[in-house]
Amino acid sequence: MSEKIILVIYGRGGHQEQMRRLLTHLKISAPDMMFVSIADVDDKFGSCKHLICPEPRNKFRLWTAPITLLYSGIMSFIQCIRLLAKYRISGVISTGPGMAIVPSIVFRLLGRQVVYIESWSRFYSASLTGRFMYLIANGFYVQNRTMLTTYKKARYSGRL
Repeated sequence: MSEKIILVIYGRGGHQEQMRRLLTHLKISAPDMMFVSIADVDDKFGSCKHLICPEPRNKFRLWTAPITLLYSGIMSFIQCIRLLAKYRISGVISTGPGMAIVPSIVFRLLGRQVVYIESWSRFYSASLTGRFMYLIANGFYVQNRTMLTTYKKARYSGRL
């Protein structure tokens, strides 16, 4: 495919709702925009290609963390290769889940733009994914002004 495509990465719950709102705004400003997605839920946004990836950690079973982290990282890397083979991805946008870290590293190393939006549920402390993505992303946005003290180089975007 010769058209530029955006990779969006989101998770279930609030991450999915934030991505829905973001895509609604993006489709208004760029109606011809095309995107592929990676998530731990089924696609409901009309992406060109949707890949399911397991969440890298189970918040309720911490003892499984090394196994699920390794498995999710390998799956994310394989999915990046599959997407690169078929699509010309110009950038990555993520609304928060840990599964965004590996694809963001891959695409950043390839010179693509990476944008991360910290969860709207964060007011005073950084999320684990946010701490990593702050170092990786070209653009880092927070949805609550209080987070500007935690992330000094972040940009305040307001709530989605």
